[in-house]
Amino acid sequence: MPTTEQNSPAFADLGLSETVLAAVTDMGYEMPTPVQAASIPEVLAGRDLLAAAQTGTGKTAAFLLPTMDRLPHVAPPAKKGARGRRRANAAKGRGPLMLVITPTRELAQQIEEVCHAIAARTRHVAVTVVGGVGYVPQKQALARGCDILVATPGRLVDLIEQGSARLDEVSVLVLDEADRMLDMGFLPQVRRIVDECRTERQTLLFSATLDESRVGSITDLVRDPARVEIAPVTSTADTVEQYVLPVSNDAKNGALTAVLKKEGPERAIVFVRTKRRADTCARRLSRAGITCAAIHGDRSQAQRERALRDFREGKVQVLVATDVLARGIDITDVRYVVNFDVPEEPTDYIHRIGRTGRAGEEGWSLTFVTREDVAEFYDIEALMGKTAELYDADDISVGENPPAVDPDRVPAKHPAGKKEKKRRRARAKKASERRERPARERRRAPRQRDIERRAARDVARAEAGEGASRPSSRKRPGRVRVHADDAVAAPRPERDETPRGNRAARRAERFGEGASERPERRDRSADRDADRSKRTSHGGRNGGRGSHAGASHGSASRSGRSNDWRNYDEEPSRRRQGGTRGGRDNRGGYGQQNRNRSGRRPGDRGGQR
Repeated sequence: MPTTEQNSPAFADLGLSETVLAAVTDMGYEMPTPVQAASIPEVLAGRDLLAAAQTGTGKTAAFLLPTMDRLPHVAPPAKKGARGRRRANAAKGRGPLMLVITPTRELAQQIEEVCHAIAARTRHVAVTVVGGVGYVPQKQALARGCDILVATPGRLVDLIEQGSARLDEVSVLVLDEADRMLDMGFLPQVRRIVDECRTERQTLLFSATLDESRVGSITDLVRDPARVEIAPVTSTADTVEQYVLPVSNDAKNGALTAVLKKEGPERAIVFVRTKRRADTCARRLSRAGITCAAIHGDRSQAQRERALRDFREGKVQVLVATDVLARGIDITDVRYVVNFDVPEEPTDYIHRIGRTGRAGEEGWSLTFVTREDVAEFYDIEALMGKTAELYDADDISVGENPPAVDPDRVPAKHPAGKKEKKRRRARAKKASERRERPARERRRAPRQRDIERRAARDVARAEAGEGASRPSSRKRPGRVRVHADDAVAAPRPERDETPRGNRAARRAERFGEGASERPERRDRSADRDADRSKRTSHGGRNGGRGSHAGASHGSASRSGRSNDWRNYDEEPSRRRQGGTRGGRDNRGGYGQQNRNRSGRRPGDRGGQR
């Protein structure tokens, strides 16, 4: 049965133990918030829970106080004065017994702080695992064992796959900011984590809204839950005054600097849509003399913590952030919020301006609205059921043709649906293309002038008889491009028209008409006798040695080859010389002087080839 807001009782009337009540006193809580008063008794009774409450209403304590009150330990608590090492050894490798999943590192850090404050009394051990930091310390902490684990979905899945995190002992599962996790695309990771937990468990689901279209995909994780709905997300704090500034796109950057300097940049938060714009905006404000820091998803955990710490301590005047900072971050004394970009989702606007006017303090917000953002801003006003006042910008340049916003407008009955938003985006895209068309034409103009100039040059050359210019082809390596007028005609060699397959014709042309037959077909024995007689008559190497000459002749006869068989196509004078001077000739043979006394060449194996 749904639980609605009523007169809140004291913490002592909610059924908490004396140990947890002592922790409540340590944290300075006096009276429970509505969501705490409605949730704590249901959690203590062991029921599953579906809770919807506006951000900043104390949801963290609403689930930590009752769960840690009845949560056992993986090892008995250490006695007062005893060393903690004994308990750590007893809990080694065990746990966690309670798992809290949250979408962002900042929310995990905030939950960890509250958890440690309560654990100072209950003696529970809590471990936090988030992305952006090293794996080794987190693995070591899990190996030592813990009672409570606070994690972001991505890092926890990584540790599960690496075998460093085991969830088979989880008896209490908390899904914090469930709608935000689904918007960020964490549904597969959440499903994987839930499958690793025990089937018999208590599940607590906290969300900014219980709309079926937003969290319907994971409501099956709870069994017969108690429903708690406090302060619907469509409402904003009454302590926050809202203003709107119509401005053109070209003037937004200058208007932001002017507004911050006019109102004072101290304790202000500027929200943008994208990570890149956050960095760009922070650099621009720094050049204007405003100390600022950027917070978005690409920043490391150390950078984000340092930016928040510097902002709390006053070292940084302005925080420039994406919607990663919009939910669940408790930053006190924020004077005002500037929406540099209108958020895509109307509910994100509620969370953004909820960073100011907290705990009863006064604050205000300003939203820049361009022509592209007017319809989305009207959806936000329809969700809230009220309109924002026009900001006094007499001394601030808003550019040419800012959008017209009627100060007497009445908010629509309901925001636009998905189909209407789709049609709206299509119309905005066409309008943007129409605006960019003149710029494209201007970029195309120089190219058209080049074409016209080339055509005029071709006409002039044609009249002079030079011929039209042709587009230059790609230059090949090793060649030089020469203009047709500067080229010198070089004589080209006559092409051999003889068919390549007519070997007899080529041989006749080279050796004469009688060379139609291959030389090796002639009587080689006669050539050898003639060659031997010439060498002997001229006092060759073997002259006067008949026995050796005979041996050589016999060897040559056995081989069936002469000294001329290899170089038959050389000139006769070269064949008589017996090869080149000093050894190998051009075909790899040996000269006559390298023959041994038997007439064989080295390596011819007795003339047998």
